[in-house]
Amino acid sequence: MSYNYRKEYAKWKKWKEQEERILKQMKMPKNKINELREFDWAQFNDERRFTRKQNITNEQYFTLIPVNDKKEFKNINDILDSIEDEALYEYLKDEEPVLLTIILLKIQGFSIKEISKLINMPISTIYRKIEKIKKNFK
Repeated sequence: MSYNYRKEYAKWKKWKEQEERILKQMKMPKNKINELREFDWAQFNDERRFTRKQNITNEQYFTLIPVNDKKEFKNINDILDSIEDEALYEYLKDEEPVLLTIILLKIQGFSIKEISKLINMPISTIYRKIEKIKKNFK
């Protein structure tokens, strides 16, 4: 959606005329009213320049969101370092490395089937290990 100069100018002009009418009723000197008008006109133009360069539509907005705001876990220690729950940390640090490897691969986006092939473990065993963690920390 582009900036509509005429529409915005009409709004500004209507607002300015109302303001000047009130100022005249309050007997404000004409030179002060003119100074205020010049100031407001400069503000309007600054806003117009800014807004015209900020032509952000919904489609563009979502493409400008940073993609790297997720934490990347490259190894098991990265996972352990990010855990804030002390009980979970204590549980996982003493757990077998295979379970931590499963967690790491799952966080990295691998499916259970892919993890099964990578670590040569039956799918049912992987599910059991995950369920065990869930059961202990609900």
